[in-house]
Amino acid sequence: MKPDLTLLYTELGLQPNCSLQEFQLAYRRRISELQPNRMAGGSQSPETACLLRDLIGLYTTASRFHRRYGRLPGAAPRRFGTRPFPRATLQQTYVAYDARHSDSRPGSSSRIALVLAIALLILLFGLLALASGEWFR
Repeated sequence: MKPDLTLLYTELGLQPNCSLQEFQLAYRRRISELQPNRMAGGSQSPETACLLRDLIGLYTTASRFHRRYGRLPGAAPRRFGTRPFPRATLQQTYVAYDARHSDSRPGSSSRIALVLAIALLILLFGLLALASGEWFR
């Protein structure tokens, strides 16, 4: 089921094109209002607990979206050339690229080097035995 991010923006009183700083500040303020220790009497109703849980889940989804795409969900995508991609996006792409290639053939170049080294040692010992003449006696 897709998360309803319009609920998140409505609950925070923001528009999807707001800045990340505005988004984080509004989220922190709303979470602090919904905390059980801030409520009158110190107890939390089931509706408030459900709203708090949903709000945390939606914020997590929106934060992941921002880390991946460099914008909040619902905001217009940036055009290329206006600003470079966030560094985190480039690093994530690079790490995923390295992980994919390193998992496909673990240690293949080191295996080839080991086989070549063993073959050269066998050849060297064979040549030394021939040069010493011990095989012909």
